[in-house]
Amino acid sequence: MKTWLGFSKKIDTFSHWTGIVCSYLMIPLTLLVVYEVVTRSFQHPTVWTFEMSNFFYGAHFMLVAAYGLLYKSHVTVDLLSGRFSKKTQAILSLICYLFMYFPFIAVWIYFGVSYAVNSWQMWEKSWSIWGPPLYPIKTIIPIAAVMLLLQGISEVIKTVNVLVGDRKSVV
Repeated sequence: MKTWLGFSKKIDTFSHWTGIVCSYLMIPLTLLVVYEVVTRSFQHPTVWTFEMSNFFYGAHFMLVAAYGLLYKSHVTVDLLSGRFSKKTQAILSLICYLFMYFPFIAVWIYFGVSYAVNSWQMWEKSWSIWGPPLYPIKTIIPIAAVMLLLQGISEVIKTVNVLVGDRKSVV
C-alpha cells in the first residue's frame, strides 16, 4: 500500500502545482475584461476581447478542476454520508468513484479526444469576425479529463487506504 500511496502523493503534487500555475490565468482574464470595459466606455469596443476572455476562462475552469478535486472544493451532498463512520463513507466514496466518476471521465476523454483531433484536422477557426483558431482550446478538454482521471485514481487510492485500516488518512 505504501507504493500506491507514494504514487497518489505524486499525483496530488502534480494536481497541486498545475492548479497553482493555472490559477494565474485569472490575471490576463481580468486584464482583458478591464480593457474591454475601458474601451467600451470610450465607445471603442474591440472584436477580440470577448472571445479571448472566454478562452482564458474556459482554460482556467478546466485546468484547475483536478486541483479542486484534490482539495474537496467540488459540490458534494453530505446530508446522509456525513453521519456515517469513516469506513462507511469510504465505501460509499469508492462505489461512487467506480460506478459514476470513472465512467463519466472515460466518456469525457473519449469524446474530448475525438473533438480535439477533429478540430486539429480541419484547423478549426471561430465563426466570429476575429476568427481565432479553436483547436488549442479544444485540446484542453481531453487534457483536463486526463488530469481529473489521475486525481480520481489518487482519491481512490486514499479511500482504499482508509478501508484497509490506516485511520490517519482522510477520505
